[in-house]
Amino acid sequence: MSKLPAYKIVYNKLKSDIDNDVYPIGSFLPTESELEKIFSVSRTTIRHAIDLLVKDRKIQVRQGAGTQVVKITESELPFFSKFHNVIDIRTEIPSAKTIKSRGVWIDRIPAPSTVASALQIKENEPVFRLQRIICADEQPVEILTNYVRTDFFPDLDNYNDQIVDLYYFIQKHYGIKFETGEERINITQVDFLDSQILNLSPGSPIFFNTRIAMCSLGPLEYLEAKIRPDLCQFIVSMSKPPKWYDSPDYL
Repeated sequence: MSKLPAYKIVYNKLKSDIDNDVYPIGSFLPTESELEKIFSVSRTTIRHAIDLLVKDRKIQVRQGAGTQVVKITESELPFFSKFHNVIDIRTEIPSAKTIKSRGVWIDRIPAPSTVASALQIKENEPVFRLQRIICADEQPVEILTNYVRTDFFPDLDNYNDQIVDLYYFIQKHYGIKFETGEERINITQVDFLDSQILNLSPGSPIFFNTRIAMCSLGPLEYLEAKIRPDLCQFIVSMSKPPKWYDSPDYL
């Protein structure tokens, strides 16, 4: 019996397959679900192995596309990021005295392709859509739309106007905890309808953030947030230099 931990066995096999062109440069590894079946291990084990391959600069995880085999040259950075070892990110509205959610509306809709991909379900499968407006001193500053799997929380639409913090709510009512997530911060232009809610001119720049949140059952939520950049700011707290600085082959 091997004394290596399961994640190391998975890592060694995938690394060997990449080095031997079983997965050539530019190709994609099987999905996490497929790798779980191939190696008969948990998703946590697969993710640990994937993390090691990312640190080895063998692969890159491309949101919405998959895990791609790459070759990073010596002149390339393994990551382009101003944020390292992030321990906290928070949104602040410096001028606000009060911040409130203007209710929440929950309905069921067929999952669009982007939502279906994020939640790992089939396109047009039903999902819950939670819509909220966040106000600072009665001024709308953020439009939040959460998409949640109906099979995890089948009666969630019974709680219209009762949800303030989604993760706290599902932990309290369903006993399911948020575990990990990834949020992307982007800039886009506000369309006409959203401009009327946020009191902006159509075409004005806004933050457009997306998030995929995971629980023990799998992906529980896909979030889209439209935020006024003139009123909100993101505060990122970091700790220590990035881990890859200690890698002997870094650059």
